[in-house]
Amino acid sequence: MTSLETFFSHFAFAQLVTGMLLLFPRAATNRAIGLFIALLGCGAAYVLTDVAGIQTHMSVLWWVAYIGGNALPGVFWLVSLCVFADRQVIKPWQWAVASLTLLIPLSSTLLQLAFNADLRQFPSLYGLVVYGAMALELVLICHALLVALRHWQDDLVQERRYMRAGVIGLVASYLFMIIVVEQVLGIEWHGLTTAKYVGLSVLLTGINFWFFALRENTLFDAAKGTSTTATRQAPAPEASAELQRVIAAMENDLLYRQEGLTISILSRTLGIHEYRLRQVINGEMAYRNFNDFLNHYRIKDVALRLREPQHSRTPILTLALDCGYRSLSSFNKAFKQTYGVTPSEYRSSAVQIGE
Repeated sequence: MTSLETFFSHFAFAQLVTGMLLLFPRAATNRAIGLFIALLGCGAAYVLTDVAGIQTHMSVLWWVAYIGGNALPGVFWLVSLCVFADRQVIKPWQWAVASLTLLIPLSSTLLQLAFNADLRQFPSLYGLVVYGAMALELVLICHALLVALRHWQDDLVQERRYMRAGVIGLVASYLFMIIVVEQVLGIEWHGLTTAKYVGLSVLLTGINFWFFALRENTLFDAAKGTSTTATRQAPAPEASAELQRVIAAMENDLLYRQEGLTISILSRTLGIHEYRLRQVINGEMAYRNFNDFLNHYRIKDVALRLREPQHSRTPILTLALDCGYRSLSSFNKAFKQTYGVTPSEYRSSAVQIGE
């Protein structure tokens, strides 16, 4: 390695370790923080190959770098899911998919060790393992970008929204380019390693500076004390004119029943600038994101109908679709988060009380 490569590889490693140490005390407070620490750890393990000058194949440090580098895309995908869906519990199948970025290459390596054979002797199997693993990594990274693009507008805090989209977007772009250049295209250029570590150093410096010097909670800020549909209080009489228009649009015009309603559409409908509308919904109504805001009115509407005798035989799916939901699964999830029971259980308890 040249002196420039050595400097930037060590600098990037130091940034990764520093981020882990600074975030570690808060790991138990937020699932996304724990996963981000794991992501930084995978990055540090990947850089370790050049930092420690690992030459011995199958040594302990070689295995650390091997496992960290292969696990990195899967962990990054899980981070993107948590960052843009704080309430989301990562499902077993998502853990399984993320683990494949490590398990596929690891299995092939262990098989080669067990049978003392080179996998390249079996072209079909070798191609399936190598190119299958690369394809999976690229798919997960692209999906992380799609998650960011899909959900970033839902966050009502502008600074946090841009921070999250920026971090996920930049990290995803960096990982995508590294995989394409090094693995897919197999480009061999004497300055590639230097460029890789310079880019990583700049990216990590920016992230750490923003996290710990400017806005510590920007990326991982979770909803605190957000009241549910059942407990949220009505706004004070001195509410702003914009807030009164928002409430009237929801409670009188029932705009929440419009399927696919977004904050941009609501902004145009009410004639309120989107930036100001975000301030109203977040600052005056205490909603963390736009989906929480919509769910408040939609769930309240459905819950009312479930208690009404005239709707006792109306399918729950019909009620959910009438109130703006696109699928029964998303409605069931939102309803149970609010009331702690499924819509069917809620309807049954309401009928028993009525009797």
